[in-house]
Amino acid sequence: MSSARSRWAAGALAAALLLGCGSAERKLEAATARRHAGDPRGALAGYQQLLADLGEGQLGNADAEVRWKALKFAGDVSYLELGDYPSALAYYRRIISLHPGGPEAHEARGRLGDIFRDRYGDHLAAITQYADVAGSDSPDAPRYQLEVAHEYLALKRWEQARTEARILREKWPTHELADEAQLLTGQSWALERRDEEALGAFQALVDRRSRPDVKARALEAQAQIHAQSGDLDRALELYALALPGHPNPDAIRTNIEAVRERRARAGTARPGDRAAAFDKGSAKSAPREGP
Repeated sequence: MSSARSRWAAGALAAALLLGCGSAERKLEAATARRHAGDPRGALAGYQQLLADLGEGQLGNADAEVRWKALKFAGDVSYLELGDYPSALAYYRRIISLHPGGPEAHEARGRLGDIFRDRYGDHLAAITQYADVAGSDSPDAPRYQLEVAHEYLALKRWEQARTEARILREKWPTHELADEAQLLTGQSWALERRDEEALGAFQALVDRRSRPDVKARALEAQAQIHAQSGDLDRALELYALALPGHPNPDAIRTNIEAVRERRARAGTARPGDRAAAFDKGSAKSAPREGP
């Protein structure tokens, strides 16, 4: 932390502590100032005291919002700064019980899912939380529907992953994540080693008006399949097409170099090979939206 920022944090903390004996909102500010000053344990103690003061019962709108923020911040400090995941889960669950079906609960369920996925490796528990948000009226529902599909992919439940991806595409066909769902569909076919279906799913993104980065990632995925099957010239063609729009062009260049080296070692770089490979690859797989 810079000296200027340290002085600001110390000043903010001192001011907040002077105010901390007042309203619930001021106590919240005092605890948050401790967090910004680099004292997460002190901040958590402040949030806990505030929550004890506010209690479990019905509150007016202003105090109810303060309680929600105190629970959220206590959960975030426990999760992100102290690594106390059981306590974080408890705080987020309390939010859900106090705000059932509301945006506060949706956000808390997202946090719960992240902890189950990232800290416990429990994909099914994460799915339970993400699916609740995906089935709600939350504006984040499409994102969590995609998370559900990703979790089934991580569990190697390929068909279910494709089903969840299809739900996203059908329910929110114009959402930007619909293309991400189609990419996931192709990935699931590829991981299942069903190359023709995978190539068709990726080709559907190439053929329609997808975002340039999505189209480039679909071309990259096709190139990887061809490289794995030994069709190195076609792989190079596809990598070259992916390069201009890809979000990580250095990775594409690395792949191109690796395939060129592999082709050179195999002795396949003979006159006419490139044209033959191009002719072979020009018969595209039929576009497949996939289940």
